[in-house]
Amino acid sequence: MARYSEEFKESIIQKMMPPNNVAVSQLVRDTGISDVTLYTWQGKEEARERGQP
Repeated sequence: MARYSEEFKESIIQKMMPPNNVAVSQLVRDTGISDVTLYTWQGKEEARERGQP
């Protein structure tokens, strides 16, 4: 299983969010990271923004 730095994850998440709105399918092609992993990262980021653990 690959390990990614927090900085790398943040950079990918930022691409998924406005104003960039890069499609997950495009990020899968660009990075080789699965869509499930990308959605998991995004969900954790959204929870953190809401103050949830």
